[in-house]
Amino acid sequence: MGKQVILCIDDEEIILDALEEQLNNFFGTEYDIETSDSGEDALEFFRELQEENIHVPVVISDYIMPGMKGDELLKEIHKLSPGSLKILLTGQASIEGIGNAINNAQLYRFIAKPWDKDDLVLTVREAIKSFFQELQIRKQNEELKKLNSSLEEKVKLRTQELSIANASKDKFFSIIAHDLKTPFNALLGLTDALVQNWEIFDDKNKIEFIKDLNASSKNTYNLIQNLLEWSRAQTGRIVVNQTEFIPHEVVFENIGVLAKHSDSKQIEVINNVPVEIVCHGDRNMISTVFRNLISNAIKFTNQKGRIEINASENGRFWQFCISDSGIGIDAETLSKLFDITEKTQRIGTANEEGTGLGLILCKEFIIKNRGNIFVESGPGTGSKFYITLPKTN
Repeated sequence: MGKQVILCIDDEEIILDALEEQLNNFFGTEYDIETSDSGEDALEFFRELQEENIHVPVVISDYIMPGMKGDELLKEIHKLSPGSLKILLTGQASIEGIGNAINNAQLYRFIAKPWDKDDLVLTVREAIKSFFQELQIRKQNEELKKLNSSLEEKVKLRTQELSIANASKDKFFSIIAHDLKTPFNALLGLTDALVQNWEIFDDKNKIEFIKDLNASSKNTYNLIQNLLEWSRAQTGRIVVNQTEFIPHEVVFENIGVLAKHSDSKQIEVINNVPVEIVCHGDRNMISTVFRNLISNAIKFTNQKGRIEINASENGRFWQFCISDSGIGIDAETLSKLFDITEKTQRIGTANEEGTGLGLILCKEFIIKNRGNIFVESGPGTGSKFYITLPKTN
């Protein structure tokens, strides 16, 4: 076996056959696609490959298997080969299992069954690229360490650059491991209480529990949506579809989407964006940005408050301002708002919880559309979020 190996593990033969066929079509000329139907056999085979000095850039494992589960297998493989990229593939997602794989095996990606072939191929291709980039980095670092003392400062500089490059990835995994677990714990606690006390609770108590379940579910859904959008942006799988669009319509649509939230707090949301303004960019991305910014404004504005969305010219750009009469933001938090490595989640004026990724996503999307985003705020003075977008070509 002279080629390097992509290793696939699943206890279902039909899944292994599909993986082997799809991966062979794209990677078969350079890699051997090997399969195993159990975690124990896969681990033994992995050790044999290591003894033969054969690289295994990518390991794809099912989660639910008899005997050793996927997260435990990936944990043991990580001990043997930290550089191998691990992908968890399952139709029965376990938050605990995903968390274990992230924390103990540095999980590269989680893919749900049934998977999209193009998504699988792209993920494996990017994982292979990352594997050999890491090999190259380690090789370069070893060469640097062998140089004389005059080059020691360059080694330190390179290490710092690598730490910065990995900071976003590490923080992203931390958000997944922690922030997904918290809302699911709430959901489980609420549903357990309802199941055990259904006959005891009166209708008013039941409705309150159901409202809490609904709020927790929405928060979890928003987190997952933002995680997916952010990860797509980071891996280059999101395509910017540049078109001409009317911002007034985008703002109007999102005010409608968020009307239930704003109405519940009796907040007036005013669209002052002129209907004649036309911008150039990806309408869906910009809609996501406006939705996040307006949603945040509602979240941090008290009952009977006011939110305005205005527009003005700024050279070759249109500048939009989403201003609110809310609680504002202190200087320390302001400096961290758009930094993935910092934790800036805050509770809203009606105890609304956030995902911690909304503003990060906004920044990603605005930059991809050749614009800018910034904020002015202070405690008790409300907030003004500004975004700039190119005018039509």
